[in-house]
Amino acid sequence: MHNLQAVASSSLSLPADSYIYGITAAAPGTFAAISSDDSLRVFDAADLNRGAVVSSHTHDGGVTSLRSYAGESQLLTGGRDGKVRIWDVRAGGPVVEMETARHSPVLSVACNPETNTVVAGTELVSSQAVVAFWDIRSPKEFSLQYVESHNDDITELQYHPTRSNILLSGSTDGLVNIYNTTITDEDEALVQVINHGSVHHAGFLSEREIFALSHDELFSVHPATDPDDAVQVPDPVHFGDVREKLACEYVAQLCIGGQGAFIAAGNKMDNRLDLVPLVSGPEWKLDQENLWRLPGAHGEEVVRSVCLDEQSQSVFTCGEDGFVRAWKLAEEGAPVQAGSARARPKKEKKDRFKPY
Repeated sequence: MHNLQAVASSSLSLPADSYIYGITAAAPGTFAAISSDDSLRVFDAADLNRGAVVSSHTHDGGVTSLRSYAGESQLLTGGRDGKVRIWDVRAGGPVVEMETARHSPVLSVACNPETNTVVAGTELVSSQAVVAFWDIRSPKEFSLQYVESHNDDITELQYHPTRSNILLSGSTDGLVNIYNTTITDEDEALVQVINHGSVHHAGFLSEREIFALSHDELFSVHPATDPDDAVQVPDPVHFGDVREKLACEYVAQLCIGGQGAFIAAGNKMDNRLDLVPLVSGPEWKLDQENLWRLPGAHGEEVVRSVCLDEQSQSVFTCGEDGFVRAWKLAEEGAPVQAGSARARPKKEKKDRFKPY
């Protein structure tokens, strides 16, 4: 086991009753964050207190999702107002805006700058959950919509790491779908379906492997199949409910960095977060002997998002305590510091979406 040390902490000047939904890498050396006060902020990885507010009111009804877009200054957000926006950090405002049919709340977003494509996954509205596509050069019209593949909230979207025409979606209906987006007919476009359970997170581990994590912490790894390839694929690996295996209360997400994939497993009672390596050799397994522990984590509050930053050799976390924290490998012989969180009175949390 390796211990990481909390080296910095910041509330990003958020109001006292706020908590932070997610962070993502932005321009080199900077990160972006979305929060329960509906703001979009950027901050410096080297100095968490040095940052700026891109928008204090990102979406009517609340911002739900955040991704980095192309270039060094563009961010993509989705909100409960049914809108998807691309923000220019330097200009301090949205440069492109798209809108779902019937203003359906957006719960997930993805983008492919190579094809100028933005995609959004919606909440179930009038018995319909939609995967909606836009070409940002014509943002007023849909370039494509898949309206029958899911029958509940769409919680995850991700493009294939090397194939710009392959998109993954996950939903609380229990399905992880893989589409060939060059095909407009929805039935024909669907090239793989995985039945996993209410999807919290899902994505590509590699070009040929897919992971799925449910809201009740069921975790599995599946081969990506190709209907035109006759090669026999390996069986999926089902880990089941990982809470007992990892001695955790919840799984925040799966992180992929230069050193591989890690499951971020949190324990509020013990005030810790563990980054557990997911390794294959030859079978997939959770390498608990070589986990990275973040002692103290975010106290008794849930960790919402984790970013691995190769450039600064740091880990960044955010949570429901309203703080962003930076972590580095503790020096040998040095005491491991848990980091001190300023106690904040909490208002009742908004019923925006419930990942745990």
